[in-house]
Amino acid sequence: MNAKIHMAIEALKQQGHTVRPYNREGTFWYEIDGGRMLASAQEMGELADRVYSLAELEDLFKKRNAEEQGNN
Repeated sequence: MNAKIHMAIEALKQQGHTVRPYNREGTFWYEIDGGRMLASAQEMGELADRVYSLAELEDLFKKRNAEEQGNN
């Protein structure tokens, strides 16, 4: 796990969130708050860099999830 992802996980935990690695179709994702959302490694790094807030990551997850549901 790279340092930025570790920083993002620690920051989320300090805020009372749960985070666990999740392997989905051979790609690691990070499950936040028991499946409330999944974030990619890149998104977790960007969370650490403050490119995204947790609310923005949740919006990205909802959009991605809706697109995936529409493609099935």
